[in-house]
Amino acid sequence: MDVEDPINPLADDAALDFPLIFSEAGVRGSFCLTGEKCRTLAARGRTDVAEAYRPHSLGLHTNTHSFHPSTMELLAELEWEEGCEAAFNSERQGFDAFQGFVGRTPEFWGGGGNTWSPEISDAMKRLGIPAYVYALTQFPNQAVHKFNGVFALPQAFSISELDWQDDARARDAADRVLRAVEALDQAWIGLFVGHPTKFRHTDWWDIPYYGGRTPPTPEYGVPVALEIYERGKANLRSFLARLKTEFTVVGVDEALALPWQFRPPSPEEQNYFVEHTSDTLRGAKNWPIHYRGLDPELIVAKTMALASTAVIGFI
Repeated sequence: MDVEDPINPLADDAALDFPLIFSEAGVRGSFCLTGEKCRTLAARGRTDVAEAYRPHSLGLHTNTHSFHPSTMELLAELEWEEGCEAAFNSERQGFDAFQGFVGRTPEFWGGGGNTWSPEISDAMKRLGIPAYVYALTQFPNQAVHKFNGVFALPQAFSISELDWQDDARARDAADRVLRAVEALDQAWIGLFVGHPTKFRHTDWWDIPYYGGRTPPTPEYGVPVALEIYERGKANLRSFLARLKTEFTVVGVDEALALPWQFRPPSPEEQNYFVEHTSDTLRGAKNWPIHYRGLDPELIVAKTMALASTAVIGFI
């Protein structure tokens, strides 16, 4: 889950609810917290939220997520060395806020809006973060891999907040995803189950930032009816109980500790990497947050310059 809304105090309460749901279910979750959310929670004195997250695997969800510049906006026009410094300087601020709030260092990094640039892998090594999730670098069948010496963990499947809020949709989505997980022959599979703030609100918290905009004052989203919020949480609880009976569920840090080995990709796999990673990076420019006209081609070129570092993981 991604914990990212630094605007609405209702999102702080939602941020508390979900790690408790996972803990009560006996499922160790992986939660991405933005640096800005950590700063907000600390300023509001929400030590209860920090305590609720500590049993789980925790990652940094960028420094500021949808505040401009986004990761891609920051790095789209910078050459490699300048971009590495810019990425490090930005994410170090998030790293420090995260560490100050939860009392430990991030175990992984996740891009906001599934956007990324390869300089992030350099910043992660300098910050001691071993993995990135929602990997836009791609190999067949959602394979775990390494890129530029850093673990890359794909998001294979997801269930939306709108699914959780409707009983029939929640059952259908759970059936669909669990069948797909069973069919995918991988040692580790990433499953995304939502944003606490989107369970609690009718729309995305960052709509005011779409298209490169920055609102002059905070704009709060509209909350969903409490009945709908409670239904969403109940359906997620049921899913976690079912997930636990059918699969071994581990946090990202536990996944990284598995006995991974790595091999070079075959020529076909390397071609897949080039084609699909390039397409995915080009598609990431369409995240609504980005300013219109963002050009991802330099990001694609910088990534392809490091394509030879990509190796496929197996156990």
